[in-house]
Amino acid sequence: MYSKKLRTSAILLAAMLVAVPGLDVDASNNGKTKSEKDVASPKATPAWKVNIGNNVTATLEYADVWQQGGQSTAVFTLNYKNAGKDAVRLLSYFPKVVLSGGSVRAANPISRDLGKKKVEPGQSLNVTYYVQIDKNSLAGMKLAMDVWNPNVKGYLQRVGSHRLPADYSAGVSAGTNSKLYLSGTPVTVQTASLERIKYDGKVIARVGMYITNHSSTTWTDLGFAPYLASGSGSSYPLEHEAGAAGVPIQPREKKLIYYITEIPGSLQTTNLRFLWTEADEALKLTLPVASFYMPKATTPNWDVAVGAVKKLSIQGNPVEARIRQASLRASGDQAIWSIEMAFKNKGNKLVNVPGYDLAIKAADGSVYPYNSEEQVLLSLRPGEEKTRLMQISLPLKLQQDQLKLQMVEAPVFLDPSKTPVGSAEGGGSDVELRNRLTYPIAYFGIPYQSERRASIGVEYDPQTSKGFAYRVESIQRLPWQDTDLIVAKLRLRNTGDANSLPLPELKLKLTADESVLLASPEVMAEDQGALIAPGATTEVYVMARIPYTKPIRSLRFELLAQEEKAAASFLTFTTSGTMHSIQTVENGQPYSVQTVGKRADALERRTIMYEGIDSDIIYSELTLASHEQRRVQAALLKGYFQSADGQIYEADTIQPEVLLQPGAKQSVVFWARVPKGITGEWGLALGTALSGGKLAEPGQEVSGVLGVKKLRVNPVRPSASSSLAQLEWYPYSISVTKASGSLQEGSPSILLNITIDVKWMESITAADAGHKLVMVVKDSLGQAHERTLVPGTDIQVPGTRTVSFELTDEQYKKLRGGWFNLTLLDEFQGERITLGSQSYNLTFRSIQDPNVEW
Repeated sequence: MYSKKLRTSAILLAAMLVAVPGLDVDASNNGKTKSEKDVASPKATPAWKVNIGNNVTATLEYADVWQQGGQSTAVFTLNYKNAGKDAVRLLSYFPKVVLSGGSVRAANPISRDLGKKKVEPGQSLNVTYYVQIDKNSLAGMKLAMDVWNPNVKGYLQRVGSHRLPADYSAGVSAGTNSKLYLSGTPVTVQTASLERIKYDGKVIARVGMYITNHSSTTWTDLGFAPYLASGSGSSYPLEHEAGAAGVPIQPREKKLIYYITEIPGSLQTTNLRFLWTEADEALKLTLPVASFYMPKATTPNWDVAVGAVKKLSIQGNPVEARIRQASLRASGDQAIWSIEMAFKNKGNKLVNVPGYDLAIKAADGSVYPYNSEEQVLLSLRPGEEKTRLMQISLPLKLQQDQLKLQMVEAPVFLDPSKTPVGSAEGGGSDVELRNRLTYPIAYFGIPYQSERRASIGVEYDPQTSKGFAYRVESIQRLPWQDTDLIVAKLRLRNTGDANSLPLPELKLKLTADESVLLASPEVMAEDQGALIAPGATTEVYVMARIPYTKPIRSLRFELLAQEEKAAASFLTFTTSGTMHSIQTVENGQPYSVQTVGKRADALERRTIMYEGIDSDIIYSELTLASHEQRRVQAALLKGYFQSADGQIYEADTIQPEVLLQPGAKQSVVFWARVPKGITGEWGLALGTALSGGKLAEPGQEVSGVLGVKKLRVNPVRPSASSSLAQLEWYPYSISVTKASGSLQEGSPSILLNITIDVKWMESITAADAGHKLVMVVKDSLGQAHERTLVPGTDIQVPGTRTVSFELTDEQYKKLRGGWFNLTLLDEFQGERITLGSQSYNLTFRSIQDPNVEW
């Protein structure tokens, strides 16, 4: 009876081992599954080889234990080798664990290995087993192997056993290479370093591991959970220093990967192990995969001398960081520092520089963080260098020559699901309170020079050995939509005697009163990218927007150069808040565009006022004449009207988009809706439109203006003509060459035929400004009738067209003759100006004698 039960249990266990679908076998690895260890096992793994019959042996290759949730799970891997001629089935073998108290526990395959059923002749196969035990050490535990044998009592025959040594450990010695198969990838792993860092009230362990990828595909360890484990069983979850995405290792590449975790201050750093674990979802267990002893912990030295570089490892790639330059200026009781940090990629892969926390550390230990609203991602190609600029205010009373720039590692957010295991050495702390790890990686010595305060009209020497002398020629504050526009004109000069200097692509950072960063900065420089000859000069315009209500005491200009794929400081200076007034053009003189390739003069032709019911429209026509020797697109003009009392009204521009021949002209219109009844002299401020740091082209959104000057304009309210001949409807003249109206006796309708002739007033190009021609017909009964004519549809522009239409009214049946009055009006944006008016007689036809006209 006893034998029958035992045999039944053995059969059920064997069936369980073969019932679950298995994983693929990597044939290139002699039957090993894609996540098994290679032949180079840890040195501490005890040699145990047992003959289990039929030329089959089982060899112990790995054994370890992992403590979690108050209990421990032992894991060991056996390599089955079949030297016989027939396949053998694994259901005949029963590995077991004998605990120190003598109790025996069956070892079951982990979920991944449940599908492994047999070993073919001449092949080997690794199977990993687990057993839950009541201690966190394998030392002294016995492994045993039973095989199925129907000829022995109980049907199970013990063929071998092995007790693990008392000093057993699965960890690989520090500095020793270990070749493993992880996630199907052959890798070599070696411990590199262990640093113990004290910062901000925390103790942080920083673990460095060398990993070499021997496969043909990219590999990361994201499928495994790394831990730092102590000899007493406490474990602390490690995070990738590079962030949650980990560090990909390319084929045939060796990288130094860093991990970090917070540890108790009392934790002894001797005999610490780096440990990878893997989750078995089906078993709801976490199993150890490989472990490595760490070398002796060291304390890092973070000081970096003035001008020296700091070698960093970012995502496993070597990067050098240094302070390229720094300047200092005083503002009240504050010292304002401008520091330029440079990062250079010394590796052969693309690197993204993380957002390091930067701060100034004073000699007295006080720290002043750098808080930037801009988090610019620096993406570095191999060999490329880029800079990150910072500005920070400090108390002027500090010893400014003894400051250091503190660089703190980018934040790492811990995974709340990874709570520390065990509490023997202070583990098991509340992870919700440990949501961030930061620590310094460098204290840079700061070189510096004092920053200049520039006066307008004064030339200053170059700020760098290959820079330009500079002069601020003017600074203007201009109305711009609902803000103001600060526009400065600079003149740069190459002071060299022999060599031309390149003018790089420039970018602007403009700050008012040391605190207000101006919006939408732009740089306009025609010679960007060109060489400036020795002694030659070039003009640079810079501009940015500021709230129109903001007074300005000082302006700080920072011009940045994109030179050799690296952003660098090109020119930095501070000026007072004094602005140049806008130059007024004398009456009868043109506004001139001086930009080469766009040279032209714009002269006022007339300014009129459209009177409305609730508001008026001021409307200026300018004639723009090209002075270029080729057909060009004229510069686009932008402007605003200013009333005598200083109110600003942004003007809309109507300008043709066609090219101008040499000497040709075009009509440019500026208009704005203004309150009713404003009288007196007006000003029209004009400038050349910009878009994206260049002269604007048709269809582009205008972002600023250059070269603003003001024309004096005097709007008139045109008087109406008493005839309809040669009426000014610029750029056309309009004439009614024939107007007739006829009425049939007893008819309720009057038929009108009006012929309108439209001619050019002068040879000029004009854009469709949206004008409409309105005909108002007043009959002899005093009734008015309107007809709106759209240019190009109802009338020819230029050209001649007859407009025919009927006036209908029952009262017309009583008429025996009469007249009608025709008035022409110019309608623009819903407001009208009367051009002229004239009366005409009606032709009456009798019913008795239709050939007789009255």
